[in-house]
Amino acid sequence: MAAAADRPIKWTNVTNVVCATVLIACETIGTGAAGGWALAGLLKMGDLAVHVAVGIGSLIGLVATVAFYRSAIRAEPFR
Repeated sequence: MAAAADRPIKWTNVTNVVCATVLIACETIGTGAAGGWALAGLLKMGDLAVHVAVGIGSLIGLVATVAFYRSAIRAEPFR
């Protein structure tokens, strides 16, 4: 069996994974930030706490995006 470096790149898979990851990133990071902002506003926290909550929500969205990307690479390998 040929090594992975010897096989050609499947550009259709690359395009699918990149486009889907961008879409998922926009949704999860935006939702995480909005959720942090809404939760901090609901609990009437100060400005610093709002920024921290938005940062934590965005970080959770980023972690979800990385998990999606890793799963997508397994489902549609680039080579």
